Amino acid sequence: MDKYRIRFSKDGRAKFLSHLDLLRIFSRLARREDIDLVYSSGFNPHAEIVFSAPLPLGMTSDAEYVDLLLNGPADENELMEKLSRSLPEGITPLKIRHLEQGEPNVMKNVDFCAYDICVGFEDARSCNIFPEAVERCLSGNGPVFTMKKSKSGTKLTDIRPLIREFGQDLRASEDGSYQFRAVLAAGNENNLRPETAFRGIMDNINGIDPAEADDGGNDGGEERAENLLSCKILSARKIGYLDRDMKELW
Repeated sequence: MDKYRIRFSKDGRAKFLSHLDLLRIFSRLARREDIDLVYSSGFNPHAEIVFSAPLPLGMTSDAEYVDLLLNGPADENELMEKLSRSLPEGITPLKIRHLEQGEPNVMKNVDFCAYDICVGFEDARSCNIFPEAVERCLSGNGPVFTMKKSKSGTKLTDIRPLIREFGQDLRASEDGSYQFRAVLAAGNENNLRPETAFRGIMDNINGIDPAEADDGGNDGGEERAENLLSCKILSARKIGYLDRDMKELW
């Protein structure tokens, strides 16, 4: 048996495809293109297809991964051609490589995920003070508390240790928005989504107690009451997984 890892991007309408949708797409593609996938044994066999961590609905990405276990070796160029012509619009295969025997799954050595975030502002003042306010919030080791979901439920969490970068490579756009790089904890042990990090930082800057704030279904960063800094995330794109040494995975 031979395992192949494919890196692919998600754009356009494909950003609304769920993790389960992707599994169905790749399974059907394999049957249509005569890709010899390995299937599990038992009463309800399933294709041996393993994805990287699920991408939140609505987010685009340059760094999605899938491992395909085949019954034998395949020509990598031919496999890429099959993927390119049969995957739906918005899903684009970028790379492929053969995995060595015993090589761990893609999330094994992941410690961080890098994002490109775009933020819009309610007023010019918020736009002007945003860079300095974020830098001041994250300087030193002071806590940044927010309500964070986990397997045990939603609880008040200091997310500061989970933020490696936030606000680096800041670029101003003509429409008054800012784009910047964020590097947040990811992987099997810790995980921090961009909207959760943003909400915690904004609450800290605006002096809001996250334990008492009423989310009201708002996405991270939307204006609450008399915020001193009024802004929200317009988009977030995943650009790559990083290991503990900040080296990007293949």
